[in-house]
Amino acid sequence: MNPVNSKQKNAVMGVTEAEVSDFLRTHPDFFERHLALLTELVIPHSARGRTVSLLERQVVALRDQLTIERKNLKGLVNAALDNTRLQQRLQKCFELIARSDDLHILLETLPSLLQAEFDLGVVDIRLLDGKMWPALSVEHMIARDDSRTEALIKRLAGKRCLIEAPVSDLLISLLKDDTFSNPGSCAVLPMLTAEHSLMGWIILVAEDRDHYRPDMDTVLLEGLGGLLSATTQRFRLA
Repeated sequence: MNPVNSKQKNAVMGVTEAEVSDFLRTHPDFFERHLALLTELVIPHSARGRTVSLLERQVVALRDQLTIERKNLKGLVNAALDNTRLQQRLQKCFELIARSDDLHILLETLPSLLQAEFDLGVVDIRLLDGKMWPALSVEHMIARDDSRTEALIKRLAGKRCLIEAPVSDLLISLLKDDTFSNPGSCAVLPMLTAEHSLMGWIILVAEDRDHYRPDMDTVLLEGLGGLLSATTQRFRLA
């Protein structure tokens, strides 16, 4: 007897595999009306190297699918817990910013809180136009005509958040804290006036190169920058 070729397998007595599949999909009660087939039909089980009944194979397939679904559910639960913890940490920072009535105290305390809550090596806040900020220490200021400032202003144009991994020499040179010798990634949040002109920035630096990634969602970071901008502007001279 000649072996059955692939074309013959795909079309026995004029019925194709696609037609069989379509029939079984549109008649899900077929095996209920032909229960004997569940034990008579056998199919290869590649993992065990033997043939099994259709019913047994279906049980194995459902068990495998359940395992995958459990892993997916665990991933979703873990992501939800991570988001909850992130929101709780951000809430602390948002409350500190919103309740601030002294710019100098805000610029002194916010970096420490951000470092502690988000495992950051450096948090650097700088403001432009020194005459606009009364009684503000020079360490929080930077000249607009500084060549480094000009370069960063160009990079921030039209952005609400700038991510770098690894951190460029430009940003490293702008950091007040030069004792942090191993910056892996950073986020730069522009501080904007109500008219959307740049009045400063906040640089968040982490040792972990994957802490900030170019493909990450920056909505929460942008929210932090926006709140800090709105609060800081309250202390700016007209």
